[in-house]
Amino acid sequence: MRRLFELANRYRSSALARNTVTYTFNFGLQLVIQFTYFMMISRYLGPVSYGVFVTLSAVSGIANTITGLGSDHVLIQRVAVTPSNFARYFGHALVLLGGTLPLVAAAVMVIGHSIIGDHLAFPAFLAIISAHLVCGRLASLCSSIFMAFDRARLQMLVNVGLAVMRASFLLLAILFHDQLTLEIWAWWYLAASAISAVVAIILVLVICGAPRLTIIRADLPLGLQFCLEFMAINSVGDLDKPTVSHFLGPGAAGAYAAGLKIVDAASAPIRALLYATYTRHFRNAAASRADSVGFGVKLLPFSLAMSLAIAVILFVGADYVPYVIGHDFDGTPQIIKLFALYPLLHGISGIGADILRAVGKQHIRILLLVVTALMMVPAIWTGAVLGGLVGAAAARLVLQVALIAATWLFLLQEKRAVQPAE
Repeated sequence: MRRLFELANRYRSSALARNTVTYTFNFGLQLVIQFTYFMMISRYLGPVSYGVFVTLSAVSGIANTITGLGSDHVLIQRVAVTPSNFARYFGHALVLLGGTLPLVAAAVMVIGHSIIGDHLAFPAFLAIISAHLVCGRLASLCSSIFMAFDRARLQMLVNVGLAVMRASFLLLAILFHDQLTLEIWAWWYLAASAISAVVAIILVLVICGAPRLTIIRADLPLGLQFCLEFMAINSVGDLDKPTVSHFLGPGAAGAYAAGLKIVDAASAPIRALLYATYTRHFRNAAASRADSVGFGVKLLPFSLAMSLAIAVILFVGADYVPYVIGHDFDGTPQIIKLFALYPLLHGISGIGADILRAVGKQHIRILLLVVTALMMVPAIWTGAVLGGLVGAAAARLVLQVALIAATWLFLLQEKRAVQPAE
């Protein structure tokens, strides 16, 4: 009992521990909600419509990293160190979001329509894009603001609120319509996203304050670095889905995306660890580069322990997935088993990325991500030709391993470089 009291007191006195638990609860709750949402939408839409929906979501997700030119990540870095800068950086982000949105939206419409063709009516197509590019982007900015202030519970409220709203509206759509189609669901999806965005903005204005509309020219280069980096990250994470859809069809893309969705949902504890420690890297790097590198290395054992437990659960439970989401997704268990170690890769990659970003080596990370993203389409095409759906997934996994190996090779060189000097 004495030991338990000591651990409880240590938890209460540690902001990192509190935030890690909060983020774990955050992503755990999102896991339950999103998995319920995923089971319903995949079963009621089927693999073809679900594949179209996921493809559009992936294209919009990549485009969202361009909207705002990385200003939300600049806000996190600057406000985490100097909270009094909030109003200026909030206004900076809003101005850049509004300025870049029209061009990004036009590009998404052209690219998205070229991939999905006539599988979706144009009004519904616009509704899904608007839900992501406008509503989802504003909610994401609000989440970033609360992260900058280390307000993990409020960030959880924004993230979980969006997930709850979409799942609730999906349930209502199923109850109101005898047969749910993607054309119908698109408008329910837009309504849920819009309500969530409005609530998130109100929370930020009431709790954190109003923006001061401006453009901080000195931080535009840093924002562009973040923009390029996260565009590459999302390309590495999402470019495989529209590529599979293009080469193997929307049905295969639906089965492929379903497997990755389950694996990604199971990675919630790893994302919680990364979110809880994100701002800590910047503070450590402000003291010394060695502190940031050392802190990241200490996180690896925790990531490894959680990831291996998740991998076992994924591998054992994969064969039961078609019984839950429908036997139209019979190819999904193979994808899940192949990506069972993805949470481990995600943790190692995320820790390495945070260190490089914090110690000013962001250009290295960007270079590695851009090269990986450029290789994604030919690699997926080669895998699809040689091995169909499983071949495409294997190619995706090989690229992820290569990216991690290159990242940590640079980090080991960085560690050796800073030790003698500090």
